[in-house]
Amino acid sequence: MEEKHINKIPPSIWLLASVTGLAPLTLNLIVPSLPSLSIHFDISYASAQIAISAFIISMAIGQIFIGPLSDAYGRRSILMYGIIIFLIGTLICSFATTVEALIFGRFIQAFGGVAGVVLGRAIIRDVYSREKSASALGYVTSVMVIAPMVAPPVGGLLEDIFGWRSIFYLMFFVGCVLLINIYINLPETKTDNRIKGDIRSLVGSFNELLKLPKFIFYTITMACSNSMFFTFLGVAPFLVIQKLDFTPTQYGFTFMLISLAFMAGSFTTARLSERLGSLRMISYAVFGTIIGSILMLIIFLSGVINIYIIFGAMMVITYSNGIVIPNIIANIVSIKPQLAGAASGLSGCVQYTLAAISSYVAALLASIDVIYMPLQLMILALVGTCTFYIAEAIK
Repeated sequence: MEEKHINKIPPSIWLLASVTGLAPLTLNLIVPSLPSLSIHFDISYASAQIAISAFIISMAIGQIFIGPLSDAYGRRSILMYGIIIFLIGTLICSFATTVEALIFGRFIQAFGGVAGVVLGRAIIRDVYSREKSASALGYVTSVMVIAPMVAPPVGGLLEDIFGWRSIFYLMFFVGCVLLINIYINLPETKTDNRIKGDIRSLVGSFNELLKLPKFIFYTITMACSNSMFFTFLGVAPFLVIQKLDFTPTQYGFTFMLISLAFMAGSFTTARLSERLGSLRMISYAVFGTIIGSILMLIIFLSGVINIYIIFGAMMVITYSNGIVIPNIIANIVSIKPQLAGAASGLSGCVQYTLAAISSYVAALLASIDVIYMPLQLMILALVGTCTFYIAEAIK
């Protein structure tokens, strides 16, 4: 199947990557500031982690509505409304005087920002065939990963120099730039086969997808792979900053190693998915997540808490997930192409719901014993691998 263009103007991959990376950038910028937030608002570290969990939960909820709405009303307008909501939430965070106001602002921020995650995927599916979409998603995901790679060192540096509020001033500026670019440079790609935008049609789209076992099992695979990163994210600031006495800036630069590994996996997908096939690449990469989890468990059982050894094992996991996630997304949104927005939204909701739970549980258990983190990674790797092969066994 040849690549098709909508309105003869293919949307810029770099613009799609930028809007897709907005929410991950915003999520990760504040991570090095969690210990400072716990001191500023006089709350526990697990309570400060709610600023992360609330963001992820809102991303999950937002995707339920954004995907189907874009199937009904078009991608471009829904994306622009999403960015406007993101800007409102960012302003609330910027001037928050209580932790409750900050969490509320983060919730609003994520609800709008997640439009980029959902619609970046759906727009690519509007324009490309399955295998070409896997390649395009590889490029988008790799650029998207630059956001969480750059975010911790930038966030840590901003916090060290200007304080944590400066992070939200930066994000307001970034959101304004993206909104202007979308208005000027992004054409509408959902020009035909639109569904009705009422609640009945919304529920009908989800029911149709939930009747497809492949959709369910692929979604679980994606959610487990994604949640491995958020499990580590829930523990890493506590481990590195509070236990090993790194500064937020040092933590941020060290965390770049994790993002570089994911980016390398995404680039591998972009270069090889058309040649090897997306399903074949996933079948290899899921075992990488198991190997990385085993290495992590061995490290913690040995009692040698060396940050670079721990991050090395996590890089094995994130490289593998850099292959799994874009390839599995390409298959999820290709099961029912006319419902690509709904498929992206529903699968994304499951993805980020499990991520929020995993992150919070990991932070909670770390206060008891950090050994629970590699065990949690192992469970997610095994479940993700099993569900992928179950999906492949279904005709």
